[in-house]
Amino acid sequence: MRMRRMTLLLICFAFALGGCRALIGDEPNGGSSADGAPGGVPGDDPIAGGGGGADPPAPIFDNAFREEPDPTVVDFRGQAVDHFTIGADGRTVVVYWWGGNTNCFGLKEVTVEVQRGTPIVTVLEGTRGDHVGQACTAEALLKSAVVVLDAPILTDAAGGQPAAGEPELPADATPAKVVDGVDNPIPHAIFGYRLTADGLTLSAFYTGGVEDCYGLAEATAERDGDGPLRVLISEGQLPEIPVACPDIGVAKVADIQLDEPLLVVGAFDTTEVPETY
Repeated sequence: MRMRRMTLLLICFAFALGGCRALIGDEPNGGSSADGAPGGVPGDDPIAGGGGGADPPAPIFDNAFREEPDPTVVDFRGQAVDHFTIGADGRTVVVYWWGGNTNCFGLKEVTVEVQRGTPIVTVLEGTRGDHVGQACTAEALLKSAVVVLDAPILTDAAGGQPAAGEPELPADATPAKVVDGVDNPIPHAIFGYRLTADGLTLSAFYTGGVEDCYGLAEATAERDGDGPLRVLISEGQLPEIPVACPDIGVAKVADIQLDEPLLVVGAFDTTEVPETY
């Protein structure tokens, strides 16, 4: 995408910028989305809107193509989910899946059906209405879309009022493992989560201390009745540190294995549309 855009810009310059807009089209991340969010970042309920299927979506945050629902999509099927991310609010869920060429294939919708307290997420993708019967190149692209649940499925034991919205998870976060003998552990605020497609491995992202001085004392997730899963990330100072510890924040991630799936992926091959959340 970047190489193609650079080539088009050079062509535009050669023509004295006369036809730049026609060659490149509107900058997908430069303006506002359909609901007014800047840079194409969805607002509170992007799944409820509809797309026109005109221009392919552009990657944001993590090189996954952000899709908007396209009501013209036909012959849709459930797609295999790659993973989820969940905001600090515990209810903003970004679902990632491998889909087809964005010129030909688009998102019909993401649906959520709650059964026995567990959300079942189904991604429905099919052929865009203006490409029915046309040949399409065979390629697999990582795509994403946002859905906001009615109620949180996660809560942070550190308390506070986490900001609503999807998380921005650093790719270079330091993996944290529980160590023995940590002094004075305290709960640390979680700024986002990643969840595997099977719903069983939850990764909690937080800001901790430098590795030479601070260690992870506890990383747990427990459910209190029918409420959300309560996640505790506790970190403290390592014992017998011979030097003073610098006050520097480090992005860290701790993995927690769950006993039951937090989210469940809907059937892969189906045209039945569950009730939209």
